[in-house]
Amino acid sequence: MIGRRIGNAAPLIAASISLLCGALILSARPQQAHPYDVGRISEPKLFAEGVVSTEDDELNGAFSPDGNEYYFSKVNQYTTFPRLGILCVSRYRNHKWSEPEVLPFSGKSLDFPPRLSQDGNTLFFSSSRPIEGKSPHALKIWSVHRTADGWGEPAPLPPPINAPDNYWNWAPSVTKDGTLYFASTRDATGHPHIYRSRLVNDAYIEPEKLGPEINSDFNDADPYVSPDERILIFASVGGDLPAGADRPETVKGGGVQYPRPDLYASFGQDGHWSKARHLEHHVNTFADESSPSITPDGKYLFFSSERGPFSVPTSHRLNYEEIEKMLHSVLNGHGNIFFISMDVLDIEGKAKSK
Repeated sequence: MIGRRIGNAAPLIAASISLLCGALILSARPQQAHPYDVGRISEPKLFAEGVVSTEDDELNGAFSPDGNEYYFSKVNQYTTFPRLGILCVSRYRNHKWSEPEVLPFSGKSLDFPPRLSQDGNTLFFSSSRPIEGKSPHALKIWSVHRTADGWGEPAPLPPPINAPDNYWNWAPSVTKDGTLYFASTRDATGHPHIYRSRLVNDAYIEPEKLGPEINSDFNDADPYVSPDERILIFASVGGDLPAGADRPETVKGGGVQYPRPDLYASFGQDGHWSKARHLEHHVNTFADESSPSITPDGKYLFFSSERGPFSVPTSHRLNYEEIEKMLHSVLNGHGNIFFISMDVLDIEGKAKSK
């Protein structure tokens, strides 16, 4: 009897052991990487070449929390004012990034660059789209919410964010508790600087200008703040000509005769920001670097760059075939999206070592 019971139970025991072993194997495997995860990147690398990063002019935005959607801006290359900028999304399907689609509420004005709340259900962006009774063309901060039926209709953030009327406010970034970081021309200097507004009882309070660890005598904008408010990355650029009127560490060269932004990073601790540090590892070049963001898992810094093959003087005399190839390549000096591993930059370690 006992032997028969053991014999009858043997298939069940074997199946249980098999299931247990399978579970142990699965639990021992590393969690599935986000679609953008390609391992450690020690030098800036193009993202989604030919699909997101193209011959056109693209600006970095942000990923959805699961990493399967990438939101970004594409802007026209002409001197209209304001420029035309559209908000796009590319989705990771069948092991590749899909052809970008324009978001349903974008496509008529200057909209750029999109940032998402931590739950992925609110999208913040800057826009010159008209607001009834307000000055035309001024950049303001907008938000739009996602429901089961898709994205709703955007609305401008109320005062005190988009106020006073004649000031520009743009480049919003939010923490997990709703604190908003953004760029604004609202101070007396006329230069854009970086501000922060806390969310109290579901309303933003009067913005505070960040201190001299972040804001300089020049133009500071494009802030990205991590959800835990421990890392702040932003762009800074000098004022008018001459080109020497700039932060001393700014990368210069290539024949560029006017200031272009570089990226800086600061580490937040105990409510204070460390002195902003100029990013290394070829993140910054003599081209324009801007629109930084960090991936949801904290692994990569994404940013925009206009780096390309054109510097003056050139390394050699170009023939017609060469310049045609350069002009019609992805790296033709228009904006593209690049990324680099955050651990290479070691923002926290270098901030604490000072």
